[in-house]
Amino acid sequence: MAIDPETRTEILRGVDRLAREKVAPRAAEIDRTGEFPRDLYDQAGQLGLFGLWIPEEYGGCGPDLVTPLLVCERLSEESLTFALNVSNCGDATTPIVLGGSEAAKRDFLPGIATGALIPAFALSEPAGGSDVAAITTRAVCDGDDYLITGRKMWCTNGSVADVCTLFAKTDPNAGHRGISAFVVPKGTKGFEIGQDEELIGLRGSPTSELVFDEVRVPARYRLGAEGEGFKLAMSTLDEARLNCSALAIGGAVAALRHAVNYARERRQFGKPIIEHQGLAFLLAEVASEIAAARALFHAAIERLERGPSRDASTYAAMSKLIATNVAMKAATEAVQAMGANGLSRRYPVERIMRDVKAFQIFDGTNEIQKMVIGRNLAKGGLPFGDFHDGGPREGGR
Repeated sequence: MAIDPETRTEILRGVDRLAREKVAPRAAEIDRTGEFPRDLYDQAGQLGLFGLWIPEEYGGCGPDLVTPLLVCERLSEESLTFALNVSNCGDATTPIVLGGSEAAKRDFLPGIATGALIPAFALSEPAGGSDVAAITTRAVCDGDDYLITGRKMWCTNGSVADVCTLFAKTDPNAGHRGISAFVVPKGTKGFEIGQDEELIGLRGSPTSELVFDEVRVPARYRLGAEGEGFKLAMSTLDEARLNCSALAIGGAVAALRHAVNYARERRQFGKPIIEHQGLAFLLAEVASEIAAARALFHAAIERLERGPSRDASTYAAMSKLIATNVAMKAATEAVQAMGANGLSRRYPVERIMRDVKAFQIFDGTNEIQKMVIGRNLAKGGLPFGDFHDGGPREGGR
């Protein structure tokens, strides 16, 4: 259920207050300690932010595509870590909404909606990341249950999660058609939390290893039919790539804002450094590229709102590619514009630079995005979909 514009505006006002009054003062501390900010997560739950992915009958106010993306873009201007803490809920929850049995939805969605339950998304493995069909985690049917054995890596919020959406092979000989999805609650016998990775950025958003040793999961917690896991994962990844875009754009805006403010105050050779052509041109280029990335982001949202399609997937990939590259450029150039101060932890741009790098890798590296785009060009040529404002041109020119 799409949220009406008036309600969306009110939600975003609350998000702006949360970001300004609670998140911004804590951003540096979260990065320094690396601790998951559970109290802030609870406050986001009190605002109803996690219910944006969940239907009303299960305690939410959605599902809505646009509002969560705008929420996460605004939060990321103050803390990319906390924005990721919030946005990861959508990645893990959407497969439950799309494929969950009534029992699974009733058992987990109301708690996720309030923030009482933190969900995680468990797809990648040591040998199967971008190549989803290569995953080796097995789910073997055993009466009315499944026994799941395997190891998952790079699970955002994994060590603090109360429930995880997990993908495993029910038919190891069927490639991606043999993948099924399950929801697995924390505390299930055989489900263990491995180590958290020490990343260069996004500290405070744990990236975890999850280990499954004959974990018994009831069939009612399977998401969709056997073999539908790949489809659920791909549907989720389109939205996840737009989440990456939103986070990257917010980080880019923050980096540029800090650089511009600094350049207007810092004086060299008798005038503010922003008035020197070399720096002015650099910042102008970054500002223009952020504006272009945001336009593509909104074009991708528009296409995904129409429903899943090759066209929508391609635009999601293009948006993720461009937005994350622009974010990395904006952060790097902000550090450069601020000179030695840009390297200091007294200023946030060094943290932004460390944080935004991850989004060129998350949810399929940017090289994978180029593969998605290239395959669509190979199949449909140019234009594809409604690449031109007026639709495809006669003769395919």
